Amino acid sequence: MTAVPPAADERSMLLGYLQRQRGLVLWKVQGLSDHDAHRVGTTSGLTIHGVIDHLTDVERSWVRRWFAGRRGLHIGGVDADHVQPPLDLAGARLKDLVNAYVEESRRCDEVIAEHGLDDVSVRGDYTLRWTLHHLIEETSRHLGHLDLLRELADGATGEEP
Repeated sequence: MTAVPPAADERSMLLGYLQRQRGLVLWKVQGLSDHDAHRVGTTSGLTIHGVIDHLTDVERSWVRRWFAGRRGLHIGGVDADHVQPPLDLAGARLKDLVNAYVEESRRCDEVIAEHGLDDVSVRGDYTLRWTLHHLIEETSRHLGHLDLLRELADGATGEEP
């Protein structure tokens, strides 16, 4: 698990916290069967598969689409230029969704590495600093959802490995 140094520079701290949250998402679903993951959810439709898919969309939309200006990306329902329905996750395998999340995070890290914290998005609205804070916020929020859903799925609890 990524440890965030208490005396790091701002960029290292932001990237450290983002990597830590991403790592906790992966840990939270590690060893969970598709059967157990598919059988729990909320009345509003929140599922483990849906959270992982959403986190992939969050990274793709905020870093590659809104910050870097990349077009033609599948973003389920959140990009006004490329609105597409969310993926049908009924038969989705958790392993495939996790792999897609890891790969998207890697692609986003490549974009992040090319820019400074004060660089402004192609749209001109957001700095990379703001974007990283937002990714940490989104990932942390949905990690809380995964905590609850995982406990309902198979009883596993815990804040970190």
